[in-house]
Amino acid sequence: MMALALLALCLGATLIRSASSLPVVHLVPHSHCDAGYQKSFDDYYHSEVQYTLDSMLVALQQRQDRRFVWEEVSYFSVWWAQASQEERQLVTSLVEKGQLEFIGGGWVMHDEADTSVYATLNQMTLGLQFLNETLNVRPRHEWHIDPFGHSIFMAELYSLLGYTSIILNRVPDSVKQQMRAEKSLEFMWRSPFSGREIFTHVLDTHYSTPALPAFLSLEVKVAMLVAICKEKLGWYMTDHVLVPFGNDFAFQNATTDFASMDEIVDAINSNSTAYGLTIRYSTLSEYMDAVLSAGVTFPSRGGDFLAYIACSPCEAALCFASSNPCGVADSFWSGFYTSKPAQKLLSGVQDASLRALETIRALSLFLGNSNVEEALVLAKNTSAIMQHHDAITGTSFTESYNDYNVRLGKALTAGDSVTSFMKAAILCSASPVTYTLSSDSVSVLRGLTEANIAVVVVQNPLPHDMLSYVSVQLPQSVCVQVLDAKMATVGSQVVGSMVYFVVQASAGGMEVYYMKKASCEEQKPIRDLTQFSISNGAIELNFNATNHLAGWSSPASNGSHSVEQEYIQYVERKAFLDFNVCDGTNVYTFVPRLEDTLVLTPKKLHTTITANGPLVWEVTQTLNSYLNNSIRLFKPLSSDFTDQYSNFVEWQTNIGPLPSDNASSLTSSFRTDLSTDSFITYSNGIYPMRRTYNSSVLLQGNTYPLVGGAHFDGASPQTTFSVLARRPMGVTAHGGIMEFMLHRRLPILFDPRGDDDSVMTDSVLLGFVSSGMAQPITMATSMSFTSPPTLHFAILNSSEEWSSGCMTAWSPLQSLPQARSPSHQPLPPSPPPPFQIDTPITDPYFSKMCMFWVWTCWMSTKMSLRWPSGECRANKSTPSLLCDRVINGGLQPQSVDVGAFFKLWDILAIQETTPDYQEVQESFKGDDVTVVLNPLQLRSFVAQIKTNQL
Repeated sequence: MMALALLALCLGATLIRSASSLPVVHLVPHSHCDAGYQKSFDDYYHSEVQYTLDSMLVALQQRQDRRFVWEEVSYFSVWWAQASQEERQLVTSLVEKGQLEFIGGGWVMHDEADTSVYATLNQMTLGLQFLNETLNVRPRHEWHIDPFGHSIFMAELYSLLGYTSIILNRVPDSVKQQMRAEKSLEFMWRSPFSGREIFTHVLDTHYSTPALPAFLSLEVKVAMLVAICKEKLGWYMTDHVLVPFGNDFAFQNATTDFASMDEIVDAINSNSTAYGLTIRYSTLSEYMDAVLSAGVTFPSRGGDFLAYIACSPCEAALCFASSNPCGVADSFWSGFYTSKPAQKLLSGVQDASLRALETIRALSLFLGNSNVEEALVLAKNTSAIMQHHDAITGTSFTESYNDYNVRLGKALTAGDSVTSFMKAAILCSASPVTYTLSSDSVSVLRGLTEANIAVVVVQNPLPHDMLSYVSVQLPQSVCVQVLDAKMATVGSQVVGSMVYFVVQASAGGMEVYYMKKASCEEQKPIRDLTQFSISNGAIELNFNATNHLAGWSSPASNGSHSVEQEYIQYVERKAFLDFNVCDGTNVYTFVPRLEDTLVLTPKKLHTTITANGPLVWEVTQTLNSYLNNSIRLFKPLSSDFTDQYSNFVEWQTNIGPLPSDNASSLTSSFRTDLSTDSFITYSNGIYPMRRTYNSSVLLQGNTYPLVGGAHFDGASPQTTFSVLARRPMGVTAHGGIMEFMLHRRLPILFDPRGDDDSVMTDSVLLGFVSSGMAQPITMATSMSFTSPPTLHFAILNSSEEWSSGCMTAWSPLQSLPQARSPSHQPLPPSPPPPFQIDTPITDPYFSKMCMFWVWTCWMSTKMSLRWPSGECRANKSTPSLLCDRVINGGLQPQSVDVGAFFKLWDILAIQETTPDYQEVQESFKGDDVTVVLNPLQLRSFVAQIKTNQL
C-alpha cells in the first residue's frame, strides 16, 4: 500500500508540473539538398529545390510559430537571382522575424576528409559573402549532418569564423552509442592547434524525421513521437532536445508537410502536462540559446571522427535483425577517400588553375575585364561545388558525375584561356602586336621549324621564388633546344615524348624561355637488367636481381635504408543486397576479403632504364596490361641537398581500366626498415594528426584520408619516410609499411557508381628525410607539387620579335628585394614555406571587386607564413583593402609584425578580422602591429591603404 501511495504521489507531482518547467522538444525543419548526387545540380534545382524554397516561404506565412533552416547557399543563390522583389522582401522579413534562419553559410555542405584548406576557405567565403551582401546575414551555427566523418579542422575553422556551434551526425556508430550512454552527445570540441573550443552537438540518430507512418491515427502518432522524444531526452544533459524535421530534398510541398506535423504538435501541447513535455518548432539559434543558457558544464574533447562506420540510413530489417545495430562491423567508410580517383585528380588540377588565375589577376591589378571576371566566377564556383560531400568523395551517380566533369572541363578551359590572355597582355602591354598564347604544347610546337622559334611563358603561382623542373610534351618526332631570355642554352633532356628543363621565376612572377627545333638525340633504352642502381648525386636507388626496388641511400635519409614496393589488389566483399551502405563494399566503404588479396607485382619485373642523366634518370616497369610505372630522379638544384630533388623521388603510375570481373581496390605498398606503428596524416592538407594503427580493428578501420602528405618516423636513426600526393587517397601504415590506395572498380549490379573504368596517370613523391624537418619539408614540397608553374606557348619568327615589344620577365613585387642574380644564372632555391594556405576572397557577384595576392615570408628558425590577399574596392575613389593571413608553422609561440608587408603602402588602418574578412575583431592604430601566434594558429588582418598607390 505504501508503494502505491508513493506512486500516486509521484504521478500527482507530474500532473501538476507547470508547462514552463517541462522538457522542451525542438523540432528543426530542414531540407538537405545535395549539390549533385543522383541528379546533377541544375536538374535537382529545377525538379526539386526551387519547389522547396517556394513552398517553404508560403508555409512560414501561414503560422507564426513555424520555423525553417537553410544550409546550401549555392542553391539559394540561383533562387535569389530568379526571385521577384516581393519574394526577396519576404525572405528578408522572415529572417528578421526569426522564422527563417541560414545556417552553415558555405556554398555547399563540404566534405571534411578529402578537401583541402584552400578549397574549403574558397567555398565558405563564397557563401558567407553572398549572404552578407544580399541579406546582411551571417550564420552562427554550422549544420554538417551528412559528410562521411568529421575532421578536427572544423573545430578550428568555425571557431575562427566566430560561430557558436557545430551540429555533426556521422560519427562512428560505436562512438555515438557511447556518447548516448554517457550523455556526451553535446561537448566542447577542442582544436589542438590553437586551443580554441566550439560547442558541438551530435545528432543521436540521423537527420531525418522520426518515422510516423501517415496511415496511423493521430493518437498513435502522438504517442510514438512522445516516446521517441523521451528516449532522446535521456541521452542529453539538459531538458532540451533537438529533433530534425525533414530529410533529403524534403518540404517540396511544405504546407502539407507542416500541416501534418502541426496537428501532432498541437495535440501534445494541448495536454503537455500529461505527456511530460512540450514541443515547438525551432531554428538552431533558438535551440542553442536554450541549451547554452541551461547552466550545464559540458565535457571537452579533441580528435576527429574518422574512419566513419554507421547503420543509418539503411534497410531497417538489415539494421535491426541482429544484435549489432551497425549492420556488419567491418563496413568502414574509408573507400570514398579514393573512389573516382581521376575526378579527384582533375578537381585538384582545377584548384591549381584557380590559384594561378587568382594570383596573376591580383598581382597585375587586372580588374574590370569581363572575360577574366566571368572565368574567375566559373572557376571559383566550380571549385566550390566540387567540395560537396558527394562530389570530391566520388560517391555521386552517373548523371551528376558526368556533370561534375563537364563543369571541371569548362572551368579549366576558361581559366587557361584568360590566364594566357593576361600573360600576353601584361608582358606585351607596350607592343602593337597581339600575341595569342596556348597551353597546348603539342599543337603549337607542331608548327616549329628551323626558320622560326617558340616562346614559352612560365608563370609562378607560388608565394615564393621558384626554381624547379618542368616537363613539356612534344609532338611526335620533334625535339627542341631550350634557351633563356638572353638566348643562352638552358640544360634540357628529352625522355620519350617529354622534354625536361629547369625554370625560375620570382614570387607570383613570370619568366620567358624559348624553344628552337633541334635534332633528336634520345638515349637508347637499357634493357635486360639485373641488379642495377640509378643515382642523381644525392639519392641512389638500388634494384635487386629481379629488378625490384630494394634500397635507398641519401644524405637526407641518414644513410642507407631497405625499401620494397608492391602493388596489391584487394578483392572486396559485395553486399548481400546491392545499394546497401550497411553491408559490404561500395563507393563509400572499403571491405576487402583479406583471404583473396593478390600481389600484382611479378617475381621478376620487366624493367627498362629510359633515361640515364644528366638531368633526369628514369626507370619504367611493366606489370600487366593495365598497370605500369615510371620512377624518376632529377639532378639536385642545391649543393647542400636541401631542395625537393635531393629528398624526393617521383613515382608515376599509369593505371586502368581495372578488370571488371571482381569488385576490387588497388594499392601501392612500400615496406621500409623503419619500425613504427603510428603515422602522420594532415587534416585537410595542413594540420598534422598522429594515427596509431589499432591491431584489433581491420585494415579498413585503420585507413585514413591522405590530403597533401603522410609520413612516419623511425626510432633510430631519426629518419622519416614521407609520401606526397596530388589528389586525395586512402592511406595506412604499420610496422614500417606505408600503403596508399590508387584506384577502385566496383561493378555492382544495381549501383553503377563504383564501376569506374577510368584510365589515369598520376604521380606521388617519396622521400626519406630527417625527422626534425619532416613536417616543414613535407608541407613545403606538397605546396609546389600541387601548384606547378603554368606554361603557355606561341610560334614567333624570332626571339627579337618578342623582346622588341614585350618583357622577358615580370616581377610584380618590384618594391621588395629580388633574389635574381645579375648573371641570370639559376638561383639557389629559396627556403620554401612550411604550409600552403592561399586565400580566395574574390567576390564575383557584386560591384565590389577583390583581387588575390599571395606573398610568403620565410624565417628558417620560426617558419612563419603570411599571404596578403586582395584589393577590394567598391569604386576607384574609395580606399583599398589589402588582406593578410598569418599562420605560425613552428613549434613555439612567436611574434609577427603584421604591418611589415603593408608598409609598402600608406596605411590608413589595420583591423583583425575573421578568416573571411567579413567581421572585424579588433582595430589597431598605425602600422606598427605585432601579434603573438601560437603554433599552427591562424589570424587574419585587413589594411586600408590609399587607392592611388596601386
